[in-house]
Amino acid sequence: AGHMIGGFIQGLMQRTPAIFNIYCACQPEHGIPDDAGKRQAKLAMESRAYPFFKYNPVKGDMPNECLDLSGNPSPNQDWHTYTLKYTEDGEVKSMQLPLTFADFALTEGRFRKHFKRAPRDTWNENMVPVAEFVDMEIEARQGKVPYIWTVDKKNQLSRVLVAKPVIDACEDRRHFWRTLKALSSSGLKAD
Repeated sequence: AGHMIGGFIQGLMQRTPAIFNIYCACQPEHGIPDDAGKRQAKLAMESRAYPFFKYNPVKGDMPNECLDLSGNPSPNQDWHTYTLKYTEDGEVKSMQLPLTFADFALTEGRFRKHFKRAPRDTWNENMVPVAEFVDMEIEARQGKVPYIWTVDKKNQLSRVLVAKPVIDACEDRRHFWRTLKALSSSGLKAD
């Protein structure tokens, strides 16, 4: 909310036109709970589904002087990371994982048909985490199945298989993020 209000103030005070492009989930259309709008907006930004950026032409003559990505988490990485907590043998454990567009899409009902839970007894070495899968050359993907980690209702680790349309969207979001990073130098900082 602070970025949005600050952006409005900056934009309205400029002597040039200002465009405000804001992500706002439509709860019924996106298939999320009524009280989840703020969480989804944060998740959309963190997963690169809808990155935060400002373009201020007053800052310089070149695009890299005008484009600021500093409002995004882990700006020098393709994917921000998060901690997934789960229970195994009665003990609480955790993993640091990349937060991809697939992780975001799993939280919205509109993408439900592109995911399938994989029972533990089906897990095998041909299953590859989505972030690794999208980094593979097309030929190396043959026979591999992309998945993301999640937890079930008992807080146990679970793998969810990801269909091609969501993989395509992950590649698109990563490409867009890399394009923004290439255009900006002023908004990047050390992680």
